[in-house]
Amino acid sequence: MSDPQHRRRIACAACTAAALLAAGCGGGHDAPQPVPTRSAAEVPPAPPPARPAGPRVRWHGPVEHLFVHPLVTRPSIAFHGAQGRGFRDYFITTGEFRRMLAQMYSRGWVLADIERAASGRLTVPRGRRPVILSVDDLNYYGYMRASGFGERLEIAPDGRVAVRDHGRDVRNDVVPVLDDFVAAHQDFAIDGAKGVIAVTGYEGLLGERTQDASAPDIAARRARVRRVVARMRATGWRFASHSWGHLDHATASAARIEADAERWRTQVEPLTGPTDVYVYPFGAAPSDGVRAVLYRRFGFRIFCTIDVRPVLKRTDGVVVVARRHVDGLAFDGQRANLRRFFDVGDVEDRAARR
Repeated sequence: MSDPQHRRRIACAACTAAALLAAGCGGGHDAPQPVPTRSAAEVPPAPPPARPAGPRVRWHGPVEHLFVHPLVTRPSIAFHGAQGRGFRDYFITTGEFRRMLAQMYSRGWVLADIERAASGRLTVPRGRRPVILSVDDLNYYGYMRASGFGERLEIAPDGRVAVRDHGRDVRNDVVPVLDDFVAAHQDFAIDGAKGVIAVTGYEGLLGERTQDASAPDIAARRARVRRVVARMRATGWRFASHSWGHLDHATASAARIEADAERWRTQVEPLTGPTDVYVYPFGAAPSDGVRAVLYRRFGFRIFCTIDVRPVLKRTDGVVVVARRHVDGLAFDGQRANLRRFFDVGDVEDRAARR
């Protein structure tokens, strides 16, 4: 993409996605652009009515895990600019995410906490099925700004987490959209669980450039992030490491992965709080030896990969959890695999993606 480093990452992600399909599976502020009128497809659907939850039962089956990236809020900009192909492949829109949630709810899925799922002590309302949701790269990288995405997360005057988008506090990205859906359908979230936010550190956190220690307002930036994180943690969100530099763990050396993990621990963890969840960039896992170092030295014990089937495997003190990606590539090539969650034909905004 416009960032050469991220272009390399997207190319590597394309290789990972292609393999899965074959298996069945900095910067400163950009100038604002006009916000176009939303198409009918982007207008939030009427949510299904809430329903009473049944008695809780122990869950013994596989635990599904879906992940998305930050949502495209203005597809007319994101999908038809210079980076349109990459955005269409790896992202979904606000409207698609809202329709996805509505269909998952109507089909009996409930959001589950990754820690409880990993422990093997997960209980669900009778007749419902658990699913973990995670969001990768909720950093609002420089290449996203003025490209059809929001700018950062912040605390709105009403105390809720909102997205800052062209000078306004709006509710059109993953966190506020899911917060609103769960507020209207509390039985969709087991004990209030929302999802896992997997973040890097090389361009700060949640849209604030907290990595720039020389910035005159660095203390204020970090304070704003801590307030947002505290609110999110209090309302059902968890944080995970996505590595500091979005490393491909299948090719990076052990020394580089360890140095990166140390950087995440010193620069990001003080803002997010401690976590034992590690989400591999590109789903690319390192050797067992490197994973053992991440576990023993850095305290990570839940490791997330990518697959087209649910996997939750416990071994040697660690838990490996597989995730399915929900994006344009999955809409094109994995409709059958996603059908248990939602009908791609009903969720996808085909007009916006042309």
